[in-house]
Amino acid sequence: MKKLFVFLAVLFCATYSFAQMKWGIEAGANLSRFVGSASLPSEKKAKPSMQIGITVDYELSAHWMLMSGLSFVQRHGELGLGENYPSSALGYEAYMRFPKVQSKINYGQIPLKVGYNFRVSRNFDLLPSMGLYAAYGFGAGSCDMQIKNQGKTQWKPLDGMVENGLKAFRSWDWGATAGIKAIWKQHYVLSVDYSLGIKKVSPDYGLRNSTYQLSVGYRF
Repeated sequence: MKKLFVFLAVLFCATYSFAQMKWGIEAGANLSRFVGSASLPSEKKAKPSMQIGITVDYELSAHWMLMSGLSFVQRHGELGLGENYPSSALGYEAYMRFPKVQSKINYGQIPLKVGYNFRVSRNFDLLPSMGLYAAYGFGAGSCDMQIKNQGKTQWKPLDGMVENGLKAFRSWDWGATAGIKAIWKQHYVLSVDYSLGIKKVSPDYGLRNSTYQLSVGYRF
């Protein structure tokens, strides 16, 4: 009898926990760029890309939420990189060695955020949230690199090799994230998120990822 009671208690807790969990799927577009405190790169252009993933929202109380999930996020950036080189006539003259360097890196990303559910009306909820994210770059392929006086070539941002004097980016990325999610009729989702890397993804120039995301989705 005691074992049956324990089994029913565990089953009740598991069912109750599952009822508090909301699963969803979201997809959309993002605008990503690199930020850094160093004087180089001289240019850091934002580029559009995309993301898709599943979300998990766990209700801690009547309003507080613990929010996570797993997403495929593609970040696409463009840099202008330069170095100083000696000139026999003018001493040191600065010019662009890499006028244009592009990267398009695929990440698997997991956020962990705390949110609060504002019940605006019977059919409309707003969930602001903030927390941390961790991401791992698992693929990039070949990207364009423009070299001064040599034209365009290809480089692999995650290959771990030095190409034309430029080191590969680090695979791991983590940082802070915040956003707001609008839910219509408990199912239809529109979310806006911003993430800023704390870990530097470039060993050369102290670059960090900065990404704005806009997604639509469905919450089951």
